Amino acid sequence: MQLIYIVRHGETDWNKFRKYQGQTDVPMNEAGRSQAAALAEKLRGVLPFDRVVASDLSRAVETARIICGGFDIPIHTDKGFREIDFGQWEGLDMKAIEERWPGRLQEWFTNGRLNVPGGETEEQLFERVWGSFRHWADMTDYQKMAIVCHGGTSGVLISSVKGRPLHEMSRYMLKNMGVCVVAVEGPGRYAIEEMGELLR
Repeated sequence: MQLIYIVRHGETDWNKFRKYQGQTDVPMNEAGRSQAAALAEKLRGVLPFDRVVASDLSRAVETARIICGGFDIPIHTDKGFREIDFGQWEGLDMKAIEERWPGRLQEWFTNGRLNVPGGETEEQLFERVWGSFRHWADMTDYQKMAIVCHGGTSGVLISSVKGRPLHEMSRYMLKNMGVCVVAVEGPGRYAIEEMGELLR
């Protein structure tokens, strides 16, 4: 059976201070690097992956490199796995967003409607992320693959695999270094095998 490990990148300073990062290329901090090293240790019995694909943002690429340290595994990058484009929200925390755009965060959390000035809609996000996922997942030349991505990206992927409506994606966003294992049952057919902050 083919398995795909969906992994969210390690912590950044903007994560730490609860700022929306989106597609701003914020690097991991030292805590994030330690988290990635801890996950690599947890995955020791799984490594090496046959293929690793990461968002092209540096926090995802660096996470992939740390996880695969010691193994000669090429890391492919795919812009399709970038975080949600949060437009004018990027660099702001929840308080600042609520002050400038009252009610829009609650609309997203409650009804799944992304209404971000200059950003993506949830439909645009889905088309981008799911297209990249299908491209890599439906290849037949691997047994174990890792996709290193972001919170919003993981929410779209997991809700879609579970067959849940797109507006529920915020319920399924992985925390930093969270992992979801997806089994490939056939072209376009997937199932959740395991989820956790760090695989136990």
